[in-house]
Amino acid sequence: MTPFDQRTDLRIERKIAAKPETVWRCWTDPALLAQWFAPAPFTVKDIAYDFEPGGRANLTMVLEDGAEMPLRGCVLVADPPRRLVTTDALLGGYRPNAAPFMTVIYELEAVPDGTLYRATVLHGDEEARKRHEEMGFHEGWATAIHQLGDLANTIEGKTP
Repeated sequence: MTPFDQRTDLRIERKIAAKPETVWRCWTDPALLAQWFAPAPFTVKDIAYDFEPGGRANLTMVLEDGAEMPLRGCVLVADPPRRLVTTDALLGGYRPNAAPFMTVIYELEAVPDGTLYRATVLHGDEEARKRHEEMGFHEGWATAIHQLGDLANTIEGKTP
C-alpha cells in the first residue's frame, strides 16, 4: 500500500463486488469512464487517456450549472489491473504544468468477492490538501466510487 502522510494526503477506499479486471475496464473504456467518474449530477466529456507512462490523462468535468472544469495531466504508471498513477504536475509527454494540484495513486487489490479500490491523493502542501477537502473530496469521491461499483457490478451481471 502507498505510504500516507496525513498532513498532505487524502485517502479513500471502498470494496467493490466486481473483479479488478472489470474495474480496470471501467477506467480504461472512455464510454464507461464517462458513466462514473464525476459525482452525479456532474458529467464528463472530452476524455483522452493514454494508459502508458507519459500518456495524457485528460477530461473535462461539466458542473451542474454548465461550467466546465478541464482536468489535464499525465499518466505516470499504468499496471493493469492493479495500479494507475496520474498527476496534474505534468501534462502528456511529461510536459510541465504551470499549476499543479495533485498526484493520485489508484490501487485495485483483489480481495475475496471483489476489489479493494484505494485512491491516495498526494498534495504539495497542507493548504492544498485542506482546499481539496473543502471542495468536497470525501463526498464527491465516495459518490464516484459508488457509481463505479454499480457500473462494474452491472457489467458482471450483479445487481448493484
